[in-house]
Amino acid sequence: MSEEKISNIIASGTVNLEEIMDANAVFGKPIITASGTQIIPFLKITVGNLSGGGEYGDPKTMKGLQKIPFAGGNGAVVSMRPLGFLVDNGKRCQILRVADDAIDNLVERASEIIKTVSEKA
Repeated sequence: MSEEKISNIIASGTVNLEEIMDANAVFGKPIITASGTQIIPFLKITVGNLSGGGEYGDPKTMKGLQKIPFAGGNGAVVSMRPLGFLVDNGKRCQILRVADDAIDNLVERASEIIKTVSEKA
């Protein structure tokens, strides 16, 4: 019987999380400037969910009862962190990051760095 109650707690706690974890939440609505450039914001969503429950009480005193007391709970944490923008001007598409992480910048700009170095060589 307690398995069914825990399943209900988990189901009710995850219903709202499904709405948050939608692709439209990760990539925002495109913004089109007067010059025709399209800007699409994107972010990172991190979700943590914890659910649990169980029966409680002294088994000796609960022996005659048909319904054993049950306690349960559900908690969720959602973190949304803006990462940057996809910018498409019709000729070139690039990523503009909000936070500069050195390794991410190096990976994103690797092709530009290789091109620049090979042109000068």
